[in-house]
Amino acid sequence: MPLSEFKEIFKKEYEQYCILLDKAQSKQQAIMENDIDELAEIVSYEQEIIELIEELESKRHSFLNDFAAEKKAADTEFSFAELMAFMPEEREGMQELKADFLTVLDQLQQINEENKQLIEDSLKISEYSLELIRQAVGKENVYSKKDKSDSLRQTNHIINKKI
Repeated sequence: MPLSEFKEIFKKEYEQYCILLDKAQSKQQAIMENDIDELAEIVSYEQEIIELIEELESKRHSFLNDFAAEKKAADTEFSFAELMAFMPEEREGMQELKADFLTVLDQLQQINEENKQLIEDSLKISEYSLELIRQAVGKENVYSKKDKSDSLRQTNHIINKKI
């Protein structure tokens, strides 16, 4: 089993994570602009990317298991350093790719944490706004059956259709 196959899978996986990072940055902008349609589109596209990443990750693990079975005990996985021992001519390039990969993963985690915080803050603002509206309207149920005894009672509304 050629090690170039591992390199190709690893490279494709890295490229997909780069795309995912770009989409996470776009998602952050959509969150800040409150662009729900754009956000939905980005999340849908992210799901496609994640499915592709999962497929590539599965291929990578399968390759490593097969390679381990060829070279040593089948129940042992190779570390990256052990694998590089079989690829001396590719060692520098692969280590650079691994470092870039880890950087992208760190950036992705950072942006996802920021996005999570933005969403939580947005929800808190929405909840606060709804609470203010509830307080302004009062505790009276606006959508209830009216009976004749309630016809004289005045309801406080934020929006009044009378002009």
